[in-house]
Amino acid sequence: MNLYSQLRHFWANKTFNYSLLILVTLLGVVIPTWYLQLNTLIVPLILGVIAAALAESDDSFTGRLKSQTLTLICFAVAAFSIEVLFSTPWLFALGLFVSTFGFIMLGAIGPRYASIAFGSLLLAIYTMLGAHESTNIWFQPVMLLTGAAWYYFVSMLWQALWPMQPVQQSLANVFLQLSHYLDSKSQLFHPVSNLKPQPYRIEEARLNAATVSALNVCKATFLARSKRGHVDGVSDRFLHTYFLAQDIHERISSTHYRYQELAEHFERSDVLFRFKHLLQNQAKSCREIAQAIRMGKEYQHSADSIVALDELQNALIYLQDQHNPKWRSLLAQLGYLFNNLATVEKQLSNVNNPDTDKLEEDVLDDTEAHTLRVMWQRIRSNFSKDSMLFRHAIRMSIALTLGYGLIQLLGIERGYWILLTTLFVCQPNYSATRQKLVARILGTFTGICIGVPLLTLFPSQESQLLLVVVSGVAFFAFRLANYGYATGFITVLVLFCFNQLGQGFDVILPRIADTLIGCILAVGAVTFILPDWHAKRLHKVMADAIGANQHYLGQIIGQYRIGKKDSLSYRVSRRNAHNQDANLAASITNMLAEPGRYISAIEESYRFLTLNHALLSYISALGAHRTQIAEEETHKLILDAHRVIHQHLTVLYKQLNEHCDDYNTSDIDDPVLEQRLTEWREEDDSSVRMVLQQLHLVYRMLPELHSLASKFAVRVAHKPSE
Repeated sequence: MNLYSQLRHFWANKTFNYSLLILVTLLGVVIPTWYLQLNTLIVPLILGVIAAALAESDDSFTGRLKSQTLTLICFAVAAFSIEVLFSTPWLFALGLFVSTFGFIMLGAIGPRYASIAFGSLLLAIYTMLGAHESTNIWFQPVMLLTGAAWYYFVSMLWQALWPMQPVQQSLANVFLQLSHYLDSKSQLFHPVSNLKPQPYRIEEARLNAATVSALNVCKATFLARSKRGHVDGVSDRFLHTYFLAQDIHERISSTHYRYQELAEHFERSDVLFRFKHLLQNQAKSCREIAQAIRMGKEYQHSADSIVALDELQNALIYLQDQHNPKWRSLLAQLGYLFNNLATVEKQLSNVNNPDTDKLEEDVLDDTEAHTLRVMWQRIRSNFSKDSMLFRHAIRMSIALTLGYGLIQLLGIERGYWILLTTLFVCQPNYSATRQKLVARILGTFTGICIGVPLLTLFPSQESQLLLVVVSGVAFFAFRLANYGYATGFITVLVLFCFNQLGQGFDVILPRIADTLIGCILAVGAVTFILPDWHAKRLHKVMADAIGANQHYLGQIIGQYRIGKKDSLSYRVSRRNAHNQDANLAASITNMLAEPGRYISAIEESYRFLTLNHALLSYISALGAHRTQIAEEETHKLILDAHRVIHQHLTVLYKQLNEHCDDYNTSDIDDPVLEQRLTEWREEDDSSVRMVLQQLHLVYRMLPELHSLASKFAVRVAHKPSE
């Protein structure tokens, strides 16, 4: 790889690119202040840059301009309010409570406003840090706003020069996650005796959640560059690639078989290994597509997976020629899987020509709030104790106000780091808060241990300013990947920034003490103030997952009458089903991080996650093979089966949502339905047999799902309330 290729590779890396933006911005602050010997300006200017960068969200050029203007207005209100109220503690505390609650509730409008709200609170606390040294009400706010405006200027310049880079990076990440998902799928095709698929299913659910998250981020990136969901211009080609990735995801998340049955019958054959080899080659293709998109190059599809597909087809033909009656249904399942992967192969080879299968309705579901009325409706709908955002807003407002009360009561000189720690550590749930807590404490202590010797080893102003820039860039580079490292680097930055004012060693002990107090406040808030224990609402998350699968299945069955149509309503129902499956996986993970007395039914929870993900996989297979079925008798059977399954899922949703352990499905069940679903006719079209098979797989799951739902209902009903 030559030097140009290496530089281009680094430039395409999201972390490296963003770090370079931060480097340019920080140098733009440090160099002028050093040259003009304006040491007192370094701290507020850098803090302004940090607040602006943390409040920024991805958007188009005009959208970014609007959001940055709104952010600067919110920053100005926050900063000047602190200066005006700082000398009146009781009024300051009241303003802190009200403004914290108001800013957090702004997040109900959308992620962009949530980022602005967090940045405004952060800038308010930064203003508090230097308010006691401010000679007038203008100095601190103007310097902080200047730093923020400088960052936004550089960011806008970056956006103007490389407008498509965020789109390429987010789309590349989608294919990278698809590659991980395919690798996970391939592990199930290692034929071993007594295969237990549940651990694989759980890992598969986790990776599916990561893929769904990448798809959602990519969708948000496109929406930011759209007009009410319509994407035009340069982004249009990438949008069609995104739709292609969605279809690939549906196909690879589908399941046409029961893994343990395949492993039992084909453990002495190489056919499953050939499936595994093909999936691994397709995972490799996805990684190569991700790299090509990121680098802006044309993807060259490898012949390896094509050869693997041909070899697999020959292996299936050989097994069919054996005419083993025990393999009849299983070979049919493998045939459906082969057809599915053959379509995936075709889609991967068409990545450079995504318009080949262009959608009739190539519009995105625009969920943004575009009018003040809709914005207010979203905020108002969250004024409820059941709203997680409302609970978090109350929790954070009380925690920050208590922190301010401690500062005033104990007369802590630099105590506003307590509020800063509380703001960063206190998250909407206990699990996330605990993760931040550990990372914050370890990062702070590590930063102090590294920063103190560096203060001694690098006494000159120039070397210290260089370390300020390096630690600032490192903070943003690690902010999302490793919060502990990020905290360590920001601690080093704080030490060197305050050392420019002659206070470097003076802030060491206060920084440690304030971090510990802030962490205690954050943990106390999520534990005792309107706590959100996942174990207490896990049954509702399960109900939402079942309801989403039910709606997704309904959308699919309707298309077996009219033929395949990737309409907006179909894509929304598909995405919602995968989102709810991801939410269920996250909720169970969060529950396991909570205090022991709140954790319950671990085995049952994992089993339900496994079954729900299997249910989604069976339904996805029906979605992947959508085709028109004209034969009336067959279509009636499909509708009868769907009616029974739909009614079962309705009862299941009620069991979970209303924690009802007494259920009766005797009036729903059709005694001969299961037999009708398993009786294929030789003259049946392969698509007909596939649909009947998948509906049969879904039908067989229902009794165990009902049983698990009853167990959760009993646990919830007998769980003591707080």
